[in-house]
Amino acid sequence: MKYLRLMAIVVATMTAMMSFAKTNDLSGKVIDEKGQPLPFANVVLLSLPDSAFVQGAVTDEQGAFLLVCKLDREGFLKVSCVGYETVYTAPIPLLWEGKGIDTGYDGSPLVIRMKENTKLLGEVTVKAQLPKTQLTSEGLQTNIKGSVLEHVGTAQDVLAMTPGLMEGKEGVEVIGRGAPEVYINGHRMTNASELDRLQSNEIQSVEVITNPGVQYKANVRSVVRIRTIKRQGDGFGFNVNASHAHSLRWADGFDPRIFYDVNYRTGGVDIFGSINYKRRTARQLSDRKKTTFSKTVFYEEGDLNSSTCIQTLLGDLGFNWQIDDHHFVGATLEWDWVFHVKNHTTDNARVFENDSLTDILSSITDSRLDDRTNYSLGTNIYYNGTVGKKLGVDVNFDYYRHATYGITASHETSSMTHNTDVFTPLSTVADLYAAKAVFSYPIWKGQLQAGTEETFTRNSDENRVSGVDFIHPSSSEVKEDNYAGFATYGFRLPEVGRISAGVRYEYVRYKYEDALAPTNNLVRNYGNWFPSVSYSGTIGPVQVMLNYSAKTKRPDFSYLSNAIRYINRYTWQSGNAQLQPQLSHDISLTAAYKFVTLMVNYTRTDDAIIDWSVPYGNEGLELLQPRNLDTPFRSMSVTVNLMPTFGPWTLNYSFGIQPQWLSIDVQDPREPTGTRVTKFNGKPIGFAQLRNTITLKEGWQFELGTKISSKGYTENMYVTNVIFDLTAAVQKKLLKNTLVLRLEGSDLAGLANHYDIVTDFGNHILCQDNNRDTQRVKFSLRYNFNAARSKYRGTGAGQDSKKRL
Repeated sequence: MKYLRLMAIVVATMTAMMSFAKTNDLSGKVIDEKGQPLPFANVVLLSLPDSAFVQGAVTDEQGAFLLVCKLDREGFLKVSCVGYETVYTAPIPLLWEGKGIDTGYDGSPLVIRMKENTKLLGEVTVKAQLPKTQLTSEGLQTNIKGSVLEHVGTAQDVLAMTPGLMEGKEGVEVIGRGAPEVYINGHRMTNASELDRLQSNEIQSVEVITNPGVQYKANVRSVVRIRTIKRQGDGFGFNVNASHAHSLRWADGFDPRIFYDVNYRTGGVDIFGSINYKRRTARQLSDRKKTTFSKTVFYEEGDLNSSTCIQTLLGDLGFNWQIDDHHFVGATLEWDWVFHVKNHTTDNARVFENDSLTDILSSITDSRLDDRTNYSLGTNIYYNGTVGKKLGVDVNFDYYRHATYGITASHETSSMTHNTDVFTPLSTVADLYAAKAVFSYPIWKGQLQAGTEETFTRNSDENRVSGVDFIHPSSSEVKEDNYAGFATYGFRLPEVGRISAGVRYEYVRYKYEDALAPTNNLVRNYGNWFPSVSYSGTIGPVQVMLNYSAKTKRPDFSYLSNAIRYINRYTWQSGNAQLQPQLSHDISLTAAYKFVTLMVNYTRTDDAIIDWSVPYGNEGLELLQPRNLDTPFRSMSVTVNLMPTFGPWTLNYSFGIQPQWLSIDVQDPREPTGTRVTKFNGKPIGFAQLRNTITLKEGWQFELGTKISSKGYTENMYVTNVIFDLTAAVQKKLLKNTLVLRLEGSDLAGLANHYDIVTDFGNHILCQDNNRDTQRVKFSLRYNFNAARSKYRGTGAGQDSKKRL
């Protein structure tokens, strides 16, 4: 009922505003010769007969613009865009509702078609040097086309070198915001392999949004929007990308990849498909020391050697149909087949009790897929267009299914007790249904946007452990239904800037059921409001943007299973069905002046979800389990980016610091009260990324860079070593830039492989030194033949739930 009332309010508000809004706004869309929208085109309204400036705007990602008309005489539009010939429209009345004006214009949205300026494009390509970075109404945008980043490799390579982004433990991250939600031409990326398929020379720009608005789900803390260039011409095209990366320290550490996609375009129909094979390997050697405090003191020291190999085949097939300049429909089918997974781990440990050796443990663990098919399958159907004169409509329907079946077998020997063979079959099957509708309408000096999004998720998990007493089997299912409604309004005031505000309401029904342990069943309902406010403008020559938003993070579905997984006889692991979503308040400031950009982010998080360890049952046994913190977690990041150019030499330097404030009440039997406060404050991590690029004639490009990260706290861990990653690359373009050869190396100095940590859980302290396989050399070859990027416009629905699955 709450959700229905919310939707009624949203619909009634939009209906009333559309009915009573009598404005003289001038709206329209700018498109290219093929009918594709042109973002970032400058639209200027000039009056007649003096050609005086009246109003100006920049088109959005859909090519749309909105101008507020104030005069009662005629005027005309001047439309310009890099790479296209400037367009001057015929006279237009600026007050078509006024008396005495009869030009036949009724206020309908204009459609302005621009012609490519091939001569200008050629000049831009020849003079390619600096990736210009500027503030937009939502984030920080870097132009890639015509820059030193145009031919660095794949989209993954481009993002790693884009201001506001950095390479983290799990891929590219927005500084201070974690892994972003990525959109390519408005289509939500559902698989990270899409970044490997998209080539850098196909990218027009990258926009980094540190505080997304309410049209995104409440748990989306950052967004990256990639826009590709507009390829011209119909017919058949293809793109081939092959690469081979090899470890310099591990003979089995080699990762071949090959990607092939095709695109056929005729008129308004675009048919596309791709297939991608990749092999991924990883290796880690660790030395650990753990001290556990109970009635006696347990001390464990040992080493771990783990290697993983995963082979995957991915593909997609879809179409897009441009019915006319105002209506688009399309559908896509994506699949992911994981046909080989192998993990081999050896773990040796010596256990002491009150300084006396009590046990010597050794275990060998192998994990693999079982005989059933492991796959992911997703589909999206969309409509995007303009209904009537001004109402924009974007509707998406999504279905996603994910199935994983695996087997883990472990043989453990002990010098003091009996040996153990542990066998664990695992299976996870998930289904997701989602729908999203977004409506936009110009009102007064801005635009109102409102919509709704519904996501229905079912995640089943079975876990049975044989060979260990007291670990009970589990057969659980998580049912989560998410209903959301949102509305936002943004407008621009002359000499002030752009102001926008919005709110999102999410109502979630959560149900956990365990068929084998009904006492663990749980039902919860959540209802939360998430406001968002932003301002962007200029202060003298400085571009400034200030944002506030409230966000949430719901636990991954694997975190919601109470099933216990066996690691060794002193360490078990499980999820936590009692987890609450975490809530955060984010404030960000971005300022840009010439080639200098400053980014400041501050976040306060309540009920933060972290990985934790607690005593469990027998003496010395620890259970690894996620939990919500009782105290707020505050974090901050400050980054300065410099991107000047001196002749053929382009610098891309970033310097930053990430302080945090976190105190946790922990159990400690050594204290008289049994508890104490452990603090993870006072030692922030500092970092620097220094990239140098030299571009020469005949298609040569040379790169040298380094990434440095200091010691310091990150959440509830302390990193005890400095990381220094030295990288280099050489690149050659051939056959009029259709063939690109690239050779690159990472961690060439061998100083980035260690990631050593210490963490204090109160009742025990863990120290672990990790040696990773980071020293690698990679060769890649890319060839494009009449490659035209798909016109696909589907934005998807329920994408954050897919990520959690």
